[in-house]
Amino acid sequence: MQKNIYLTRQEQMIFNIVSHADIIYIDEIRDFFPDLKSYQINNIYHNLSLKGYLHRLKKGVYIVQKKPSDLSIIKNPNNIALALFKGYIGFASALRVYDLLDYEPFTIFVITKNRSTERIIGEYTFKSVAMGNKAIGMTYYKGIYISTIPKTFFDCFYKPYYGGGYSTILKALYDTEMDWDELLSYFKFASCSLCQRTGYVLELLSSITDKIPNYVLPYFKKRIKNNTKLLPSGEVTGKYVKEWMLLDNLGEEKIMSWWYNG
Repeated sequence: MQKNIYLTRQEQMIFNIVSHADIIYIDEIRDFFPDLKSYQINNIYHNLSLKGYLHRLKKGVYIVQKKPSDLSIIKNPNNIALALFKGYIGFASALRVYDLLDYEPFTIFVITKNRSTERIIGEYTFKSVAMGNKAIGMTYYKGIYISTIPKTFFDCFYKPYYGGGYSTILKALYDTEMDWDELLSYFKFASCSLCQRTGYVLELLSSITDKIPNYVLPYFKKRIKNNTKLLPSGEVTGKYVKEWMLLDNLGEEKIMSWWYNG
């Protein structure tokens, strides 16, 4: 049986108003139709969803389809991510917004304060990552809330897997202009092991560029405390770097592969 996609008069009136948007909040429509009761508006949105004109993201929030479809057609994944989770775009997703990533990622990261979860919608995975008191360093850029460039790199060093790995992170750092003072400010309350890992990979980067100021590596060397691994959950074999009290269990060739193979 063919699906009914024809709109009633009230459904057409509401769709005409929301069709210009990519995402619509049900509360935004109430002022346009003061004579309609809440349950009537809810029913209309429900019917528009059944007919493929809207796709529900969460309670009261919908993706607007320009044409009826059973599939969610996503044009602005960052906006959808921020509609799903309260926070700001970060990690590899932020690198992409800043044109520091060569590919279009299909996992969109939102940094939140308290909760980590994920949703799959269409071809995208939307993932919130709880950072607690490290959920700071946000700005408004290209119409979205996003981590600043220095905070993006801090977060990527903190959780390199979400930044695409060390090779991707260092290539992006090589390609950008960094506010090093802001970047270092985020490490004041970071663990010593994080400072050791970051300092080590930055020293590798410093061998091919003079972009790193001469006070940066000494800052990280002052934070050396105990033995640590580059990949905390990785192998226990690799090259021990005495200067950083660090076991490189990834390998310089992989860390710098973007440079050696570029």
